[in-house]
Amino acid sequence: MMTGCLPAGWRRGATLRALLAVGVLAAPVAGCGRKGPPLAPLLHLPGPVEAFSARRLGSTVYVQFTIPTKNQDASTPADVSRVRVYGYTGTPASDDDIVKYGTLVAEVPVRRPPPPEEEDRARGKDQKQQQAQKPAPQPTARPVEPEPGFDQGATVTVTETLTPALLQPVVVARRTREKKKAAVEGPILLPSASSVALPERVYVAVGVNRNGKRGSFSPHAPVPTLDAPAPPANVKVSYTETAITIEWTPPPGAPAITREAAGTTAEPPPLPSTPLPPPGGPTWSYDVYDIAKATPASSPAAPPPPMLPQVTAPLPVNPQPLSTTIFTDPRVEFGTERCYAVRTVNTFGTLQEQSEASDIACVTPRDTFPPAAPKGLTAVVNAGAVSLIWDPNAEPDLDGYLVLRAEAPSGTLQPVTPGPIHQTTFNDTTTKPGVRYVYAIVAVDQAGNASAQSNRIEETAR
Repeated sequence: MMTGCLPAGWRRGATLRALLAVGVLAAPVAGCGRKGPPLAPLLHLPGPVEAFSARRLGSTVYVQFTIPTKNQDASTPADVSRVRVYGYTGTPASDDDIVKYGTLVAEVPVRRPPPPEEEDRARGKDQKQQQAQKPAPQPTARPVEPEPGFDQGATVTVTETLTPALLQPVVVARRTREKKKAAVEGPILLPSASSVALPERVYVAVGVNRNGKRGSFSPHAPVPTLDAPAPPANVKVSYTETAITIEWTPPPGAPAITREAAGTTAEPPPLPSTPLPPPGGPTWSYDVYDIAKATPASSPAAPPPPMLPQVTAPLPVNPQPLSTTIFTDPRVEFGTERCYAVRTVNTFGTLQEQSEASDIACVTPRDTFPPAAPKGLTAVVNAGAVSLIWDPNAEPDLDGYLVLRAEAPSGTLQPVTPGPIHQTTFNDTTTKPGVRYVYAIVAVDQAGNASAQSNRIEETAR
């Protein structure tokens, strides 16, 4: 019989009936440390991915998103072990249909987040106390290999190569109950041109927690599934001291206004047969891409842990699609090769599709551009010297100035200074009294390019 939890003053021989009468039997049960039934663990579902987008470049679609950091209930960190990306050609009835009948484009693994800061601080405090109590050095622990995958909050890009099979609309067989309707005489109404929908492939992403439960789906990101336009041709690259110019020829089928901008008015050949675009057709434009040439690795590296390769969606150099066939890139760096490719852009309302990249055109700008000729050369004659002064040049790569001198009237100008000087003044102390001299200044840049001569002046030494 339980006596240790009874209130003070009760006799050891109290009867059970007396205990029940005063209701103290249940009180010790609740206060003696008994546990109730176990509660179900709290189930967190990851929230939706952020910044979800899809871009079609030729036959490749780049799908980009940010791995969620919160759960649906806004708690952190997110319980997410992977993010799945699906593609679906057609108009899905629901997100479940995309998962069930679509294509699994990629499954992105997600690392477990590090422990909270409070635990880290407590752990660090405990370690300091232990080190103070035990000054003996501890053996170095083996480094823990990082878990394969991406961190929460990381931006990830995955790709899908469009094949003829993936471009075919998904056909879902459904059981429907249809009522028989009486035939009605009258004209047959065909769908109007405005009701023609643009064929699309829809992408969606969803996080999966460590129990295999799906979280919130992302918004849909569609891309057109029409045949991609042809790329531009005859890409040419030239440069000046301040800019690189890229020019190209429009592809067959480009509107006449674009051809006129390019200086070509020939009638384009007929377009190949393609699915009907929306009313009015696409808007044509172009994007220019800076193509970085791949450099071979110096030595083979160890294989990385199993995960998706890092992919970067290419971005054009021009901030907005171009309606002309010429673009000027102000990023000139002498001695550095730059390579460019151009894509045709077809825009259908809010959707875009781009062609494959054109042939690559490269150029390595060389500094063959001399500085401007110095201006404002004047002289002052003193006893035993001729002092010169002139206006400074503004070129950022200026290396200095050469001072030229000759005896008038028929002497050949020769450098008086052994090399470029950085000052805009010079005191010539090698003159001979009574001799008339001609002076001029030449600017020299760091590449060794020499400017034209400045204005000439003549003075007689004293």
